[in-house]
Amino acid sequence: MNYRETLYAIDTVKALGMLEIPVEPNGKYAKFPCPTCQHPAASITTFGEKKNLWYCPKCKTGGNLIKLAMSLKHLEWEPAKEFLKDARSDTKPLIEPVKINYDLEYTKVLEELGAPEALCKEMGIGQPKGRTMLAGCTTFAVHNEVGTLVAFYGLTKDRKPKFHSSFNPELYLYNLHRIDRQQDVILTTNLLLCLKAIVEGKQAVSTFMLPYLSPRQLEMIGNFLMLTVFREDEEIVRQVSRHHGGYVRFIG
Repeated sequence: MNYRETLYAIDTVKALGMLEIPVEPNGKYAKFPCPTCQHPAASITTFGEKKNLWYCPKCKTGGNLIKLAMSLKHLEWEPAKEFLKDARSDTKPLIEPVKINYDLEYTKVLEELGAPEALCKEMGIGQPKGRTMLAGCTTFAVHNEVGTLVAFYGLTKDRKPKFHSSFNPELYLYNLHRIDRQQDVILTTNLLLCLKAIVEGKQAVSTFMLPYLSPRQLEMIGNFLMLTVFREDEEIVRQVSRHHGGYVRFIG
């Protein structure tokens, strides 16, 4: 794997444990003692575009997890990457139904997207009523591979993700439970673009705005016979080109 793929594949908390660094996970970020100045609130990103990049607000140092392993374990680049291979994620997707029950209402955002109200109701898409964590967000019901409702995922008005810390987007693909793997499937990072494709009668899945495919997601698309990917999703294009064995079409 190259540098970027290695960073995306590493489970942050597991890797810091292997490096004997105490860590406090908190959703997209985790806190740990800075290895340079021991400030207790150095921060590392656990998933997303900047996954496994860290920064200390006190001494202004930072870097990536591979270089951190090099420094702490006195390793060169390749041995450090090899060491971190043992930190691949072994976290399992949620299987129990989510206990939250949002009352989702149809919005102008969905209307402008061309998504019919009946379809949104069927798929569990809308804006939660009342005072909730996802208030004001366009919210999507998240199902696991067998169709169990396990979480809710929100997009704020400026299209930033918002969700509960128990949900790890690297373990799911949006809409996967409704897919016929024998037919062409559109894969996109953009959740709203995914919904638009579904409205147009196409099969589509999304990475929940992640700009890459996690090892778990690569596994999930492994038996798709036909896959369509947008060229603008550059990292996913590279990953699919390397790892997908079926027919792949690039558009855009």
